Amino acid sequence: MNSSNPIQVREIGWINVVFLSLSPLLAAFGLWYWIKTASFNWQTIVLTLIFTTIIQVSITAGYHRLFSHRCYQAAWPVRLFFLIFGAAAFEGSALGWSLDHRQHHNHIDDEIKDPYAITKGFFWAHMGWLLFKPLDGRRDESKAGDLLEDPLVVWQNKYWLVSGILAGYILPAMIAWSWHDFFGGLFIAGFLRAVINHHSTFLINSLSHCFGKQTYSDKHSARDNLLTAILTFGEGYHNYHHEFSSDYRNGPRFFDWDPTKWIIKSLSFIGLTSHLKTIREEIIVRKRWQMTEKTLRQKLQKRNPAIIDNEWKALDQLKEKIESAFKHLTSLKNQYQDIKKAGQTILAQEVKSLKQEIAKAREQFFDLLKAWHDSQLRVFTLIAA
Repeated sequence: MNSSNPIQVREIGWINVVFLSLSPLLAAFGLWYWIKTASFNWQTIVLTLIFTTIIQVSITAGYHRLFSHRCYQAAWPVRLFFLIFGAAAFEGSALGWSLDHRQHHNHIDDEIKDPYAITKGFFWAHMGWLLFKPLDGRRDESKAGDLLEDPLVVWQNKYWLVSGILAGYILPAMIAWSWHDFFGGLFIAGFLRAVINHHSTFLINSLSHCFGKQTYSDKHSARDNLLTAILTFGEGYHNYHHEFSSDYRNGPRFFDWDPTKWIIKSLSFIGLTSHLKTIREEIIVRKRWQMTEKTLRQKLQKRNPAIIDNEWKALDQLKEKIESAFKHLTSLKNQYQDIKKAGQTILAQEVKSLKQEIAKAREQFFDLLKAWHDSQLRVFTLIAA
């Protein structure tokens, strides 16, 4: 036996095997029986959609962006809500989920250290890894100091299974009972909903590491995928997330489909969330441009460089200017942040002057980027001619 193969040395997790195998069967049986007995009703469908949404958001905004990455801070009622309904997703406790996810980020695509490495195949990344216990039998909680300091997280880690059953199965069944559809509440808003939540989340680990655009980096397998973004309330901008995991947004642009960021932002207006972390715009734009520039170079390697020699030289010159402008802008912004952090008392005129320098440097940076993209279009025009 090859001991270097993680699948071979892991012990099978029979509880997960049984649960993940039976859940789709129970959901399919419930749906068939529900329709066959003419029990279909719109109240239960709406209930299912509501529970699917609040439980999925409890994973995306709670388990993922709050507990795993600390992208923002949340008041205790918000944390408690996410912990209760996150448990109803039946993806484990917030503590265990976060530890696995942090390991994934720290060792992405490593066949040994990444718990759900796509390099071991689509099925392994999707759900195969869940069918086995961790290599050493337990997770390393030494990297969860921040989580262990939260009494709500510690409480949920002990009682997540009971909480999950109550919130994910009993609660929807009791609500549906009020319109005489206990069965539909249990099997449609319960088991079927759980399967939908499971595989929507699992697709981030599988599909979003196989298909989509590497918009910000090609140093790892994560990709931006609109389909998974729609299914998971914004988690599908996965290439961005792996580059900027501290950002509370996965879709940084205002039009990116990321309802989770809108929920987190909306809660901040009423004081329930705070300290929302974001990445500075020029850093994001520079990353996008660097990937565009790299892709262009790869395409042009197959062309006759003599045709576009002058334009290519112009692109190289602009590239140097863009990098220089970026460094200058970054230096000014860091200077401004240092002044704010140190609480230095400086003249208002000096602050105003520094802000004006930043605005001018920012304008220069974006003007140079526009000039580069204009030159890029001319290159494509020459190639097509």
